[in-house]
Amino acid sequence: MKTVEELYSKIAVLQTRALELHRERYKTSGTYDKTKCEYLVADIQAMARLISATTVNLEADFADFNKETK
Repeated sequence: MKTVEELYSKIAVLQTRALELHRERYKTSGTYDKTKCEYLVADIQAMARLISATTVNLEADFADFNKETK
């Protein structure tokens, strides 16, 4: 079970990967690394599956979570 903050962090990584994919695919030079794009797509899809399977504890307090991780 994850906290809302942990879920948010995973989604932020997903967004970063999507931005990497967009930048690689639409480089101004007109060419792109197809293998890299395929890898990024597979990685994004795998992360999306993990996120979709995540159970979120809405009762967890962010302050309490920070104490536990220190």
